[in-house]
Amino acid sequence: MAHVTYSDGISILQLIVFPLLLACSIYIWKQTGWRAGGHTWRFAVILSLLRVVGSICTLAQLSFTSTNLRTAATVCNLIGIAPQSLMYMGLLQQIDVGYRIPPKPLQSLSLISLIALILAIVGVDKTEKSGSINALLKAAMIIFLIVFAAILVATAWLFNETKGTLKRFQKKLFIGIGLSAPFYTVRLIFAAIADLGHYEIFQSSLSSNPTDSSLTLSLCMSVLEEMIALTIAVAFAWSAMLERDFVIPGAAVPGDSEQEQKVEGV
Repeated sequence: MAHVTYSDGISILQLIVFPLLLACSIYIWKQTGWRAGGHTWRFAVILSLLRVVGSICTLAQLSFTSTNLRTAATVCNLIGIAPQSLMYMGLLQQIDVGYRIPPKPLQSLSLISLIALILAIVGVDKTEKSGSINALLKAAMIIFLIVFAAILVATAWLFNETKGTLKRFQKKLFIGIGLSAPFYTVRLIFAAIADLGHYEIFQSSLSSNPTDSSLTLSLCMSVLEEMIALTIAVAFAWSAMLERDFVIPGAAVPGDSEQEQKVEGV
């Protein structure tokens, strides 16, 4: 059996943490309803699955030499940004029980994120073959940055609009976004420098023999940041779900004027 490397150690860490996050995300999804909770928690599940599968493919290379395994590991490692961005959009929808944010802007952001994800998948495949970042991957990264900036603006606007009438579960979801966003921002900055810059130390995922310094940078600015961001979001969402005033996404809220107007207009 091959010697366990620094990179393999990072994969082992992910295999310890992300299955737990996967189980928690599935539980929250089930409790909030498979259909209603899907807008948020299917993306947390997808992200966790990507990390688990990517780690398994990385560790499998200890026993098997395969280009397909390496490609699969690279793809799983590089396309985690879209699911987490979409998860934040889902959390916003879960908070916005009064439908203050028009649905079309969020739907447009979701569509744009999915387009960027497709570009990223194609770009990663071409990058893996050429060994260098291509235009598709760069375009996807720029779109992800714009989308996340729009999510932060929407979050700040929604908080300002609802801060006087927030329920306990909404406060917890806002706190979850607020505390996890800085960690996710660092993860995005790392990815942006890796995709848009020309610094090899930031591109450990694309290197067949990454240096220890490159792996340490990736661990501190990408892997751990992503873990912490997702853990915070999941923890506060779980806590919010246990509140008595918790509202299942999409359900009518008693006393909400906009909801009442909709009912009266039926």
